[in-house]
Amino acid sequence: MQRAAEPCTILKDMADAKAETSESGGGGSSKLVVIITLVNFLVLLAIGAVVFISFKKENSKPAVTDIQLEGEDGHGGEAAGHGEKADAHGGGHGDKKKEDKKKDADAGKWIALDQFTVNLNTPGGTQQKFARVAISVEVENEEVEHEVQAKMPQVRNSIIDLFNSKRPSDLATAEGRDFLREEIRTALKSFITSGKVKGVYFTNFAVTG
Repeated sequence: MQRAAEPCTILKDMADAKAETSESGGGGSSKLVVIITLVNFLVLLAIGAVVFISFKKENSKPAVTDIQLEGEDGHGGEAAGHGEKADAHGGGHGDKKKEDKKKDADAGKWIALDQFTVNLNTPGGTQQKFARVAISVEVENEEVEHEVQAKMPQVRNSIIDLFNSKRPSDLATAEGRDFLREEIRTALKSFITSGKVKGVYFTNFAVTG
């Protein structure tokens, strides 16, 4: 009986060992599947990250159309700048012309009179003295210029009368000559009616005798 039981015991032990081996092998396979799945997931995640970064870099680069538009805007702005400069230059030239015209208007017209040689008021018993003078008259405009030219005999007569009334000592100083210039201007204003006589100037002045 004991001998019959031994083979059964051996068979049972073999069956238990086989079952343990099967259970052990199944657990190892499950772990391997989990590891492979995890590795695949990490690989996919890495690929996705690389694709996302590459896409972001591509979007950050300026496209050809963007560069063209920026260039066009730049040229437009530059053209506008040139236009503003042109307007500024144009305005500057216009203002300068206006200023020049204003200066010309303020300067008036100049009339150079023929030279005067006139006797001065010399006290009795002294040598006669006379003045040799070149005079220019500044008037407001051409209309006054024409009137002065038309009335030249009257102009010269008024000037001669004023010189005849002056003594040599009256013209010996700058103040005396300035006073005479103002007297001549006042005399001309008394009969020049078309505009202003702006000034009288001695371009040459000498007292001899």
